[in-house]
Amino acid sequence: MQLLAITVYNADGRTRTVDFMPGALNIITGESQTGKSALLTIVEYCLGRSQVLVPVGPISDTVVWYSTLWQLEDGRAFVARPAPAKGKASTTLAMLEFGVDLAPPPLEELRANIDTRALREQLGRRIGIEENITEPGPGSLRQPLEANIGHATLLCLQGQNEVASPTTLFHRQGEPGIDQALRDTIPYFLGAVGRDDALKRAQLRDLKRALTRLVNDLERAESAAATIDVELQGLFAEARAVGLIRDSDVEAAVGGEGKTTGDQQTVRRGEILRLLQAASAAGSNVQPLSDAVAQDQRIALTTERDSLRTQLRRVLDDRALLLSETRAANSYTEALEQQMDRLATVQLVPKVTQKAPSTSEAEGILALENETCPACGQRLVEPDPTAEALRTGLEHIRFQIGALTGTRPTRRGALDNLDQEAERLRAELRIRQSALLHLERGVDIIEDIDVSQRDFTRGRIDAFLSHATLANEVSLEALRQRIQQTQDTIAALTEDLDSDNSREELTSRLFAIARDMSDFATRLNLEHSSEIVRLDLTRLTVVTDTPTGPTPLFRIGSAANWIGYHLVAHLAIHRFLTLQDRPVPRFLMLDQPTQAHYPSDSDNESGQPENDADRVAVRRMFELMRDVVAELSPSFQIIVCDHADLPEDWFQNAVRHRWRGSVKLIPTNWLIEGEPTDQSGSSQMRV
Repeated sequence: MQLLAITVYNADGRTRTVDFMPGALNIITGESQTGKSALLTIVEYCLGRSQVLVPVGPISDTVVWYSTLWQLEDGRAFVARPAPAKGKASTTLAMLEFGVDLAPPPLEELRANIDTRALREQLGRRIGIEENITEPGPGSLRQPLEANIGHATLLCLQGQNEVASPTTLFHRQGEPGIDQALRDTIPYFLGAVGRDDALKRAQLRDLKRALTRLVNDLERAESAAATIDVELQGLFAEARAVGLIRDSDVEAAVGGEGKTTGDQQTVRRGEILRLLQAASAAGSNVQPLSDAVAQDQRIALTTERDSLRTQLRRVLDDRALLLSETRAANSYTEALEQQMDRLATVQLVPKVTQKAPSTSEAEGILALENETCPACGQRLVEPDPTAEALRTGLEHIRFQIGALTGTRPTRRGALDNLDQEAERLRAELRIRQSALLHLERGVDIIEDIDVSQRDFTRGRIDAFLSHATLANEVSLEALRQRIQQTQDTIAALTEDLDSDNSREELTSRLFAIARDMSDFATRLNLEHSSEIVRLDLTRLTVVTDTPTGPTPLFRIGSAANWIGYHLVAHLAIHRFLTLQDRPVPRFLMLDQPTQAHYPSDSDNESGQPENDADRVAVRRMFELMRDVVAELSPSFQIIVCDHADLPEDWFQNAVRHRWRGSVKLIPTNWLIEGEPTDQSGSSQMRV
């Protein structure tokens, strides 16, 4: 994607076209205040920026539409943007057309047919920007970012204040959020992010969302499985109470068992589900329970409930007693451990294995153990226990502690068994209580039960059966298998998208760019050019690795060095992007790159520096741009808006427009009321 022309439209239909040569060095030379700097702003506006930041004056007063014509690999693209309405700073309206031999149309044919978001997306797809996404780091509050042609344009433009800045390397880098967007998108444009990484990241996000849903479904299903018996028995009792299930149906289901009204708990879950399904499908011609049958059921359920309460109290009492014994045993163990710590020093005393013959030496040893303090050697008034006796007591205490510690697993097992039994009894108790509640409600309405009440129960059965399948063990296992498969896929994608691999890919590409940067810096004879010159994406600056350490751009003096390093960095980046066929527009637009070498107004007017050193530096810069374009031709284009107007033939051949004297971007007759319309744009200077 290279720039063919910039066209501005007056309200009366007059046009001013500034054309360029693709695959070549294009120079617009001229004096100050001729509109050279506005060209960069117009290009950015036509590539999707919402604001057009042309200076207030002749351009903003006379231009109603801005347009650019682009050369693509398979044709051309014409982009036009209306000037914002009076009092407005921005607009999202745009016109976009693709074709083979497009040319800027007349004013009356300009129509907005797209917004800036779609404009960036369509142009980006045309130059090869695929679906991509940059995920922020863990814990970051930033939203995922997708690189588009707007981000690519930041690599193609260098404004007058930016090209000479010691602190900002890229276009609009100092604006909020732009620096982070550059860090996020440059790895993609350099090719450090795989072509299918965006699809994998999107798939990974979808899988993580699906995993969350599956885990939630499993939790609900497991919760339903834990309470299904309670709901099932309660609904079973309610269905019997309103007459949707008869005793004969129950007897047939259990094969003769459960004939008494209180035996519905002996019916298995599957049989109850079948009975409820039959009740749901049955008509309304069913008879409710009689008073006698309902009373028998109530008595049986009440008896079972009371029995379960008694069993639960007994289990809870046993649990409390076990906990009390455990606490007492722990206290006793702590006391024994304290005593064991006190006796531990006896291990320092030499151990006497047997009595020696009756000698003075042997008597001294025995005296030491019986009548002398083993620590200080003083004779005791009352003999203490011997060291051997203390050792025996220590071993006994250790044995007791070991015995008590060994019983802890047994106590824990017994406590777990009691907890499980208590939970089982509570579940049984809830079943009986729910069944009793529904039964009593059914007896209360037995006198005036009607079809609508049975339909209400039938509706509750339908609702229950619709989610009862979640509690099915087969369904639970299927959910667990789906969760495991999703987790395995997430793990595989995460490994494929390993950030370490991306960092290695990015480092490799930055090394290749650093080699060109070092070579270009040497050609321009910049300060520290003999050292390694590289691009630091973390700080978004140029760094030279000197013997005293890394030196960032802002620590290298003089505007000439700042401009030079801007130039070598962007030329090296675009050389890499072009050779690797990366999806970035194939042009670099520079505004006043030689400003440091034109200190006087006379220099600006003539375009030729008077100082020999400045003249040599300016020639080196343009020679470097010429050579890079020639190497990459016809795939790369450089557009320079500058005061320079060197006499060399190759430079003069690169000049496309010379704006000096009365020749400017906005023709003088546009500013004169009543001047005749000139549709040809002949007021432009062609060289």
